[in-house]
Amino acid sequence: MMIWSPRTVDRTVSRVIYLGLCAMAVWAGSALINYSLDTKLYKDYLLVWIVCGQRFNEKQVPWPSFDGTNHIAYMSELVRRMRRAGITPPDSNTKVPYAYLLDRLWEKEEKIFVLLLPDRMIIYGMSRPTFEKVDDQVDGTVDLGRGRFKGKVSKDGTTIIGMWGMS
Repeated sequence: MMIWSPRTVDRTVSRVIYLGLCAMAVWAGSALINYSLDTKLYKDYLLVWIVCGQRFNEKQVPWPSFDGTNHIAYMSELVRRMRRAGITPPDSNTKVPYAYLLDRLWEKEEKIFVLLLPDRMIIYGMSRPTFEKVDDQVDGTVDLGRGRFKGKVSKDGTTIIGMWGMS
């Protein structure tokens, strides 16, 4: 049986402590970055879409026709009409303002699509944690069925469709 010298024990314990501190710093930094990405999605993107919809309603510009199947064509036309009315849609991190890519550290990326209607905004492609964070920010509580921000599980069973009423 080998007995470690006090110096070897000190070095080993120090290394373990430093490795633990490094792991905690990486974890905390990742959590902070992910929190800032969630906040940016809510404040700089979704909230701006709600405000744009309210301003569009105030200007009494006719909304494009939506038949339930023309999501992309509808949103492209809505963005065109908004810009013509002097309303700037939010900036997105994709080529189109109605699609957003949420790419958190250590998590699967989320491809979010916004459908803005005269009385509500429908948000496709959110994970349950993203829905819960947005719901907490909108309503102050997390509940799929209550509040201004509601949700339902999509057909794929892995994402949530959020519905945010404009009132």
